[in-house]
Amino acid sequence: MGRGGRCDGDCSEHKLLLVSAVDYDELLGAAHAAQVRAARLAPAVRPFTDAQPGDSRDALLRLRDGARRALRDGGRDGPRTDWASPATVTGWWCAQCGNVDMPQPCIGVCVWRPADWVNLALYERQLSLAEPGLRAARSLSGFLARVAAVTPRAGEWQRNRDALREQARAALEDFAPDSLAPEAPRIGAPRQDPTR
Repeated sequence: MGRGGRCDGDCSEHKLLLVSAVDYDELLGAAHAAQVRAARLAPAVRPFTDAQPGDSRDALLRLRDGARRALRDGGRDGPRTDWASPATVTGWWCAQCGNVDMPQPCIGVCVWRPADWVNLALYERQLSLAEPGLRAARSLSGFLARVAAVTPRAGEWQRNRDALREQARAALEDFAPDSLAPEAPRIGAPRQDPTR
């Protein structure tokens, strides 16, 4: 952040809560990966919502094989799931020169090092846009993982299929491709005013 300039007079100070640009980029990457994963998994979940009379056992075994393939081909969930509590630091922004100062222990020498930070408000806005995609990927993959791991007891195939139908509908409610957030821009050139 900042233009690296110096103020002719006194700097004006505006408090900023900042998040590491690495955390911001990881959030954007995870949101995009979750959208891709949800789009790959949804077609494997949709057949469970159809009510088809007939042999429940064979139909369910075919659907279970499809669920296993979808999980294998759809990729893995990201390792991080808690995006709501990023580590923050307090910085001070000058509207005149554009520099951002970060609190550091004084060693008697001022060192100006560039660093990439993002306003916490921007991070939180992107998190709110990313949450539907993250939730959809978790819901769809959780449903398919249950299907892939379960074999009903003898005589319970139809009952199991009925229960899975309701669970599939609930998982698909979280997946709405039109409501998923578009990919946000990555960290690039600094903006004039980091408070927005």
